[in-house]
Amino acid sequence: MKVLLIGYSSISKRRVIPALLSLGAESVDVASLSKSAWEWSSYLPLRMFRDYDQALDQTDAQAVYVSTVNSQHARWARKALQSGFHVIVDKPAFLSVAETQELIELAHRNQRCLAEATVYGCHPSISTARKAFEQAGSSPTHLLAVFSYPPVSFDNYRNFAESGGGALWDLGPYAITPGRLFFGVAPSDIIGRRLSENDEVETSFSMMALYPGGRSCTGSFGFTTGYLNRLDIVGPGIVVTIDRAFTPLPDSTTELTIRESDKVRSIQVPPADSFALFFEDFFHAVASRNYGDFRNCMLADAIALDRLRMSALASPIA
Repeated sequence: MKVLLIGYSSISKRRVIPALLSLGAESVDVASLSKSAWEWSSYLPLRMFRDYDQALDQTDAQAVYVSTVNSQHARWARKALQSGFHVIVDKPAFLSVAETQELIELAHRNQRCLAEATVYGCHPSISTARKAFEQAGSSPTHLLAVFSYPPVSFDNYRNFAESGGGALWDLGPYAITPGRLFFGVAPSDIIGRRLSENDEVETSFSMMALYPGGRSCTGSFGFTTGYLNRLDIVGPGIVVTIDRAFTPLPDSTTELTIRESDKVRSIQVPPADSFALFFEDFFHAVASRNYGDFRNCMLADAIALDRLRMSALASPIA
C-alpha cells in the first residue's frame, strides 16, 4: 500500500519512511512546506509536493500519514478522510476527546481506517515481557515508567502552546498506554501534577493512574533532564525492566532484565522495527476491513490523556 506523508517531520525522516521502504514500498509521497525538506529528500525514492491540498488531490496513495505539529493533526486527518484515504496520525492524534470522537465517526461513515501511531506496543519486547509473567505464573500489578530527555531547542514546536506543545501532549501518550497494554482496562482514577514549565507550556509532569484490583501505573515524564527511557513491570514474584521501552531502536537489541526471588537474568530481544510492525498491522486491518481495534485504542487513549491533562493543569506546579 502506498502512503502519502503530510508533513516531513523528524520522525518521518528517521523512522516512518525507512519502515515503509523496508516493507517493500517502491516510493513514498511526501507533502512538505519546508524548503529544507527538498534537500533532505534528494537521495530517497520520494515524490515531493509543496502543498498539502495539492498532494491530497494528486497522489495515488491509498493511505495518509499525518505528521504535522500537533495542533494541525485534526485539520489534515479530516481532509484526508473526506477525500477517501485511510489515515494514520502521529501521537497525540487529536487535542480533545470531542475531535477524536468526531473523526472516528467520520472514518466509520466513510469506511476508512483511522489509527494513532503510538507504536512501541508493537515491539516484541512488550510481548516478551507478558510471556515472562505467564511463565512465572504471575500477572502485572504495578507499572513504573520514566521517559525524560534534555531540553529541546527554543524554536521547537514542543515549547509553544499554539502548536499543541508541552510535555503532557508530547509524552502523555507514553504515560497512559502502559496500563492499556498490560492491564487491558481503563483506569479508575488518574492523578497528574506539573513539575516545571516555561513561559507557555509545562515541561515535565508526574502521574499516577489507578486500576481495578489494586493495580497502578506511576511515572515521571518531561524534557528537563538527562535521557532516561524505561518501564518496570512489577507483579507477585517477578519484576521485568525494559530499557528504552518507549522508543526501541530498529537496528539494536532491546534488553529485558528479569528479577525472580534472588535470581536476576537478562533477555536480549532481537532488533525489530516497531514502526514497520505497526504498519503491517495497519495494512492488514485495511485489507480485512477490520478497523475496530485501532479506533477503540485511539478513543480509550484520548479519554485517559484528557483525564491526565485535566488533573495536571488544574493543580499548581508541584
